[in-house]
Amino acid sequence: MKLTLKRLAILVGLIGLAELALAQELPKGYFRNPMDHDIGLSATFAEFRANHFHGGLDMRTGGAIGKAVYAAADGYVAKVSISPWGGGKILYIKHPNGYTSVYMHLDSYAGAIGREVLKEQYARQSYSIAKLFAPDELPVKKGQLVAYSGNTGGSGGPHLHFEIRSGGLEDMHTHSRAYNPLLFDLPYNDRIDPVIRGIRIYPVGGKPFELGKENELKVSTPFYLGIYATDAAEGSTQRNGLHRIEVHVDNQMAFMYTTDAFPVDSSRMVNALIDYRHYIDTRQAYLLTRALPGAEGEWIPIRQGDGIFRFESGGRHKIQVRVYDIKDNLAERTFTVDADEEIIRCPIFSGEAVKYNEPFNLQRPACWIQMAPHTLYADDFLDVRSVDAAPYSAPLVTIRPTVNDIPPDKAYTLSLKAKATPGIDPTKVVVALVGTKKLTAYSTSHSDGWHTAQVRDFGQFTLAVDTTSPTVAPVNFSESKPQKGNTIRIKIGDNLSGIDTYNCYLNNQWILAEYDGKTATLTIDTRSKLRAGRNELVCEATDGCGNRTRKTWKIIK
Repeated sequence: MKLTLKRLAILVGLIGLAELALAQELPKGYFRNPMDHDIGLSATFAEFRANHFHGGLDMRTGGAIGKAVYAAADGYVAKVSISPWGGGKILYIKHPNGYTSVYMHLDSYAGAIGREVLKEQYARQSYSIAKLFAPDELPVKKGQLVAYSGNTGGSGGPHLHFEIRSGGLEDMHTHSRAYNPLLFDLPYNDRIDPVIRGIRIYPVGGKPFELGKENELKVSTPFYLGIYATDAAEGSTQRNGLHRIEVHVDNQMAFMYTTDAFPVDSSRMVNALIDYRHYIDTRQAYLLTRALPGAEGEWIPIRQGDGIFRFESGGRHKIQVRVYDIKDNLAERTFTVDADEEIIRCPIFSGEAVKYNEPFNLQRPACWIQMAPHTLYADDFLDVRSVDAAPYSAPLVTIRPTVNDIPPDKAYTLSLKAKATPGIDPTKVVVALVGTKKLTAYSTSHSDGWHTAQVRDFGQFTLAVDTTSPTVAPVNFSESKPQKGNTIRIKIGDNLSGIDTYNCYLNNQWILAEYDGKTATLTIDTRSKLRAGRNELVCEATDGCGNRTRKTWKIIK
């Protein structure tokens, strides 16, 4: 591979201009630390995750729930969003400079914010809400207590997830851009160098292998690289994400990746940047130098060509991998490559050809697949196979790409049709992904014998029948004993289509029950709600197929 001086100047110039423009754009010192202790991170901005970049900073709270959370700057509460999944309890504060600070996995909201949230939940009779506020409804000042940290939604442990965004609020994933909060000069200490944990060589068309400890190797060309590196800092966990990764060939930059900001609705493209299958198997995220045509944009790595290295046979080349954290602490690895004779590999791919930038439509007796353009990241072949399976001659359909083993960027339409449905209510039928231990059901519509879902996976799919009602069981109370404490907990669950709706009533009045999706538990605050003597508690749960369970208990105070 040969880089001309002109091309090198353009490459480095683009990098420099991009970093300079962003540095000039961001207001330094405008935002404060949203917590009252030093920032320690359990996850950094834009870390690689399956199906998304990490959109902010995960600030450690010492494993505790209920730590004070403060407004990062003057502004107003623009939105609250509550869900058993994802970010859990979320607060959005809009600031006069056009940015929005976002606080996720909260345990509760403070003061007037909490009162407005509770009022909205009772008005809608729903735990899950999303509400926009006008600028004059809930103004806040920089440093004002606005919430308490928690572990709600999809959180893996108590912490505060903090973001800084620009763009729309109506849908948190539309027209919104996430920025690295540390670029706004939040106080953060990091004097620890990153660690390069692995480098993989990917011969085109061949099997990848680890570089290992050797610093000299012979490689057949063409090939590309995968780099796995992590960062640590004072008070932070030891395997956080990096800020920048560079590859230099013969002292000239050939690849540079950094993500200071990204469009939130493009976050899923992370799957095309890493060795996705290796990440799923090992949780080691190897950033790949190669490019896929459907994964391009302002935040995609800057590469020399397509990121694949092509050397003339017999040549020796020096490759340097450099990784930097946000404070420019550096780790590097240098090795030399003796270019072996080029091996022309012509793998044979079978299946249905798909052009990534064109629509795709495949209809067979048992299945119907419809994809919009840019569902895939590159041209591929789909291996589509089907056999009959239980419960009623339903198809068992396998859909897999044979070139790039990466999930689709967009959802596509999958319709399945059973050969026979004697006595089966079609509304109880769901399209399901077959896993190693369980089925994962999708919301399914029905028409003319076809059962249709929007899926964002490849794998093995089938039709399943859900006629089983949800389970509803008490956790910390009994009808035979007086109730102790101020909370009632109820376990709810479903065997297939999942809980769709639930409601709880205390003495014939709707009562708020907070739903934790991780533990499938409802929690009811009974303070000032239980009356002396016997109380009637009712819990109703309905799954995605309309199966319903209603339980009634007598609670003694």
